[in-house]
Amino acid sequence: MAAGTLYTYPENWRAFKAQIAAQYSGARLKVATSAPAFTFGQTNRTPAFLNNFPLGKVPAYQGDDGFCLFESNAIAHYLSNDTLRGATPQAAAQVLQWVSFADSEIIPPASAWVFPTLGIMQFNKQVYSSYKYPEELTLAFKSCNLITGMFQRLDKLRKNAFASVILFGTNNDSSISGIWVFRGQELAFTLSEDWQIDYESYDWRKLDPDSEECKTMVKEYFAWEGDFKHVGKAFNQGKIFK
Repeated sequence: MAAGTLYTYPENWRAFKAQIAAQYSGARLKVATSAPAFTFGQTNRTPAFLNNFPLGKVPAYQGDDGFCLFESNAIAHYLSNDTLRGATPQAAAQVLQWVSFADSEIIPPASAWVFPTLGIMQFNKQVYSSYKYPEELTLAFKSCNLITGMFQRLDKLRKNAFASVILFGTNNDSSISGIWVFRGQELAFTLSEDWQIDYESYDWRKLDPDSEECKTMVKEYFAWEGDFKHVGKAFNQGKIFK
């Protein structure tokens, strides 16, 4: 099983591909995003780094055995398993098809590995959530803390879910909603006592992955930009659960 270090800067969408692949394959992946292990703009310009990664680009992966890779799709492919890569030539071609399509047409490249798992590998429940009590949301930073607090207490769910949750609006006029992706078809929170954190404060709705509504919402929530017509408020800030 692969084991190594991923060098990147914080919240790099492209690095999420490798992290998602590693979570589902069981690969042992350390992520270096800050000093002393890695400082973007400095470490990746050193002779030692450029010796392993001549282009100086991140994300960059170095295995414990010395094996080095750059380019996010290549790293994610290496860290995944047969289920994620596709166990047959046909399945592998479908994975490549969706990765290439998502990279160029749908969302920022780092989210591309969500689509193969959604479309091919039973990681296929997309859910829209909205906070039930917007009248209780006051200062924007306090509202954002609701998202952060929920994520922190849901640590045991991280290998079974991926989400982009957004705070919209301004002080005393805001709302929270997001897109969650779970394994299987059931709402994950109800399946384990460890996962039943704050979910009852939200309304949940399953999305049809083939609908235009779902495609638009996934694109907007994962890119953190768009019209967000179903919300009616401007984007304020977002948080990723991974």
